Amino acid sequence: MVKIRAHLAISVDGLIADHDGSVEWLRPYRSISDEAEAFLTGIGTLVMGRATYEAHRAGGSWPYGGRRCLVVTSRTMDTAPEGVESWLGDLAMLADDLREASDGDIWVVGGGKAIRAFFDLGAIDYLDLFVVPVLLGGGRNLFMPSEIGTHLTLLTSKVYSDGVVRLSYRAG
Repeated sequence: MVKIRAHLAISVDGLIADHDGSVEWLRPYRSISDEAEAFLTGIGTLVMGRATYEAHRAGGSWPYGGRRCLVVTSRTMDTAPEGVESWLGDLAMLADDLREASDGDIWVVGGGKAIRAFFDLGAIDYLDLFVVPVLLGGGRNLFMPSEIGTHLTLLTSKVYSDGVVRLSYRAG
């Protein structure tokens, strides 16, 4: 059965991007990029918020060629790479449709609003957090405030030589 996954890196102070929205602070941590390559082999479809999409597009080339990508947004997109489409509808319907039609697992790439919305729907099956030994002091939080709590069960943990800690959870 297809699973919906959140898989991302955070600073020790719980941030996914710095003050400028950049993730350049992740670059020195090779363990994250090595694990991301292995993770992507099982992913058929990506889902991301508009700000995350724009940040990836600002980098120049599209890093997820060959995979379907749905951008959760409230406005249409003029141009997009092949395989990228906007989603302006109901997220519960999207989660249900993805479970039926994906040719691999679904990765909710981010950002914090998209991941929180999927958690609030009970749609995230697994969460992998790579806790990076950095205190950014400010930036974008991973989890947006919500009235809905989610119980997580720790499945595995791993410490890498560069100080990164991977925490893998099952949600629900």
